[in-house]
Amino acid sequence: MKNKISKFGILFTILCNGTIVSCLIIGLIMIFQLKQPDKLDPNTFIHYIEEKGCSIIDIQEKEKYSGVETYLVTDQASCPYLISYTIFNDKDRLDTFFMSGRHDVLYENNHIKRKNSIEINLFFEYYEYSTSGDYYKTIVYNDNTILYASANQEYEAEIMHIFQDFNYNYEVNFDLLLRICYLLCIIYLMNQVVSMWKIEKKIRKKGWIVLIPFYNIGCLSKDILGSAWYSLLLLFPVLDTIFLFLLYYYMGKVFNKKKSYCIFMMFFPSILCPLLAFDNSTYDSSKVMHK
Repeated sequence: MKNKISKFGILFTILCNGTIVSCLIIGLIMIFQLKQPDKLDPNTFIHYIEEKGCSIIDIQEKEKYSGVETYLVTDQASCPYLISYTIFNDKDRLDTFFMSGRHDVLYENNHIKRKNSIEINLFFEYYEYSTSGDYYKTIVYNDNTILYASANQEYEAEIMHIFQDFNYNYEVNFDLLLRICYLLCIIYLMNQVVSMWKIEKKIRKKGWIVLIPFYNIGCLSKDILGSAWYSLLLLFPVLDTIFLFLLYYYMGKVFNKKKSYCIFMMFFPSILCPLLAFDNSTYDSSKVMHK
């Protein structure tokens, strides 16, 4: 008997996968639009700070730190906030300096009311941390430069404005990107739970099995591959991928699907599983991998 595809199965598949594809496209667009903030020129830093009425101390000229190219700090005698700008020519010295500054921002700020952090290590290295408490502190690691600021809480808005003028802040909506990732995971999980519920009803007449962790995959492994022990392969890298490929391939087999359908099922389970779940195919135990 020729399998009849359910209209509801088609609609469910289109809605779920359409949402998944849309989330992926939006997420990828946001990721590829990430643009590294401009590196601040020392002369620009000096000119800007002096326009604010603050003097600059050239620490590097006095101390001659190894691995450091430029080390400029606002003079606290003339400035209500501390801002330092450092350029490094040694990666190890940069990392050591940054970890010390990061610790100061995150852990040595009394009565912290708010924390904010951005970490990007994809196309380039960029880290941004800030805390607001008795003091407002922020540190930005951008390529081979570090910009740090510390001041009484009353100057928080002014320091944030300074960092924006320096273009040392990110404008990408990371909260939105994270929510898109959550939505993608939820939709995919819903797709698989609903599909496997229907498939388990075809096999064991008990769809609720899919809701029980470990037991669900063990039952599927036994009914499709011939032994629940195969599910232990999920605990090992590489072998877990082989296990899933076999599971989805033989899932098509036990429902008398063509070889091309089974191969497609291995790579696109979010499309084929709901179609299989809602069609009129029946379980054939003789097609189990190790019967």
